[in-house]
Amino acid sequence: MSPDVFPVEGENPFRGSTSVQLEGFADSTQVGTGPPREPIHVRRRINEQLMEHVQRYLQHTGDSSTRGRVLALVGEFGLGKSHLAAQVTDVLRESTPLPALWVIGQPSVDMRSVFQHRVMSPHDDIEAMADFMQAITDYYADVTAELLEQDDTGRLGAAREEFLLGLRDRRLDPQKIARAFDLDEELIHSHLRRHLRGVTDHRAFATALALLPNQVYQEDIFNWLSGEAPAPSLQQRGVTQPIQGIQGVFEAFAVFSLVYGQSDRPYALVLDEVDKIVDWTAQDRALFLNAFEMLVNRYVNQGGLLVFCVRPDLWSSLPASLHERVLPLWLDSWERPATEELIKQHLLGSGRVPPDKSCAPFSDPAVTQIVTLSDGVPRQILRICEGAWDHAALSRSPKIDTEAVHEAIRTTHEKRPMGEAARLLERVLAGDQWWHNVPPRDLADLPGPPGSGEPRWIEVTRTAWIVLLPVRSLLTRSGVGDIAGFLGHARDVAGSAGIEMLVVVNGHACRQMRRQVADATGTMPLVLDDPRFDTALRSGVQSLAERLRASRDSTVLEKLSNRLDVLQGQQQTLLERVDSIDHSLDNPRILSPAPTADSLAERLPEPVRAHFREAQEALDRLLEEGEGPRLSLVPVARSAAGRPPRPRRLLVDDTALRSMGAVVLARRLLEAFRDAIVGWWEAEAPGGDTERLAGRDQGELFAICRGFEISLESLPRLDRGGADPLSGPPGAATDPGERAQDRLAQLADRVLRELGEAFSGGSAPRL
Repeated sequence: MSPDVFPVEGENPFRGSTSVQLEGFADSTQVGTGPPREPIHVRRRINEQLMEHVQRYLQHTGDSSTRGRVLALVGEFGLGKSHLAAQVTDVLRESTPLPALWVIGQPSVDMRSVFQHRVMSPHDDIEAMADFMQAITDYYADVTAELLEQDDTGRLGAAREEFLLGLRDRRLDPQKIARAFDLDEELIHSHLRRHLRGVTDHRAFATALALLPNQVYQEDIFNWLSGEAPAPSLQQRGVTQPIQGIQGVFEAFAVFSLVYGQSDRPYALVLDEVDKIVDWTAQDRALFLNAFEMLVNRYVNQGGLLVFCVRPDLWSSLPASLHERVLPLWLDSWERPATEELIKQHLLGSGRVPPDKSCAPFSDPAVTQIVTLSDGVPRQILRICEGAWDHAALSRSPKIDTEAVHEAIRTTHEKRPMGEAARLLERVLAGDQWWHNVPPRDLADLPGPPGSGEPRWIEVTRTAWIVLLPVRSLLTRSGVGDIAGFLGHARDVAGSAGIEMLVVVNGHACRQMRRQVADATGTMPLVLDDPRFDTALRSGVQSLAERLRASRDSTVLEKLSNRLDVLQGQQQTLLERVDSIDHSLDNPRILSPAPTADSLAERLPEPVRAHFREAQEALDRLLEEGEGPRLSLVPVARSAAGRPPRPRRLLVDDTALRSMGAVVLARRLLEAFRDAIVGWWEAEAPGGDTERLAGRDQGELFAICRGFEISLESLPRLDRGGADPLSGPPGAATDPGERAQDRLAQLADRVLRELGEAFSGGSAPRL
């Protein structure tokens, strides 16, 4: 294709490639006049795993009883389960030797019709019929050999072992041997019924298989095994009903597996769309699962290959016995490399050769959007590509960009107008008696996000609302931002009223956009075209209503709890006041005037009075003289110009304030020390003994003096620095602050020493 030719034109290479349907017959008839389209396969790990199992089955050389396997292709809708199943059927139909193969596109309640008209039977192909006849002959030979081996009459003579070996090696005709030794036909029938008892209780299969080697009955038996009504010759021998129903058809497949397995031949059954049984009645579904489980066991035990397609929900609900015998192969979403390969393969199949490492005419951003919006589902990828190609061709665009991809999404998935979407919401809500379409106060004129439908308001309580917001297909990041902005604005306007939002997408919403909407609103959006939309909408509204009620209840309970805490605190305070009043009434106190400094000084012990007096005088003198120069409030003198005197502003720096504060605190600490000494001195001994206890000098007195000393250390020094008074003997102090600091630092040691010597008869411990 020359570069000047319009690149997006002609036949759409993606049309008609979005679905695969399995056929029971290998029909290669081409419909139409064009050349047949080559099948497109993108190599992925799941393809390789599946083909490895199929080839391992076909190339098996050991015991046939260990060859059987059952594979389940498990994946969501559109991931390519049918495509893989079709690949399996192609491989089996091209194998040599050709295995017996039955393909069922989908199960049906009327399985007889499927078995009779849509499944390949031995009567539909001469080669298949000959192979089935040979399998029956081999099986018949084994039965004849087993019956002759049980014969103890001795009529076989010396050739007994040769006859048995010839039958088992397929060199002798079992019918001739049976006629030669006059084997009773009923014995063969009985033997077949015993063999088939593990497969089916229907004696009709035993009769048909026993008569099949007889050429007279072959046509009638093949017709009956193909699903037709039995001929009169068969009815006379007990075969009165056609193969019908789910149980009968699966029994027929089980009998075929016994015949082919006994003759060591490969055979396979491919069953697609098992999920169809989900829509059946419970009775039909149970009947299918029971018969299917029997068939799985038969294929595993008799060396067959069974491949079926199922979605994850149904696979999880299957019986545990099936899970033990079936190997699941899980299909996952496609990443970008596989998506690009799929697009390139379709372009190459249509004769267009895209440049290396590109998907032209698809732009790189368009491919990115296809990967995101399709959720990695190949069927969605092909549908988007088909619609985007048509849109670009219609608009005569030289390439397929993101706008074409978005328009393809809207065209494909947005199947109803927004007005019809609103009517659907009304119908579902009316069925559950939800009153809607009446917005709360102050929100009637609130504009919705661009392109959205009219919001539907559901009143849960007078202070709780649910808003249903229908939006168009193809959510984008900007659209999610508009939704979050609308919800935030509504909550701001509503104030204390609780509001929850449920977004309804009219068309398509990929997983990434759904997660973003859920993060913005707290709820997962619903898709209008979901087959279970009605149920999902009812469930969603009910869940949000319960959430709002629970939130309202939690708020009320929280307020009640806080109020109860306040009341409990008030009650506790009141009880404490009452207890205090009761105690005061029971134990009245006689108030005495606070002792003055002079009275406390007189009550001090004689040995320490002088020390307390000197320290008190030093602090008083320091407090009277103050810190810094003496203050003066004399106004500034009149100026030469004759102006009146100006007031003087006295400024005191922070250092002076801290120093004066330290003096005041030191005085209060000294008074506390004096009160403690007086209390210690005037305390009576136990029992009213007025004698002072010598032991108190070493305990309580020491604690009082040490407390004064460590408290003094926490105060700022009164001399603005200088040496630590405890570091050595004090020198001559000249500054008033230094003198006061020295006296205070030495006071505790002097008091402890002199009182200890006076009342304990010995030296007191030093601080």
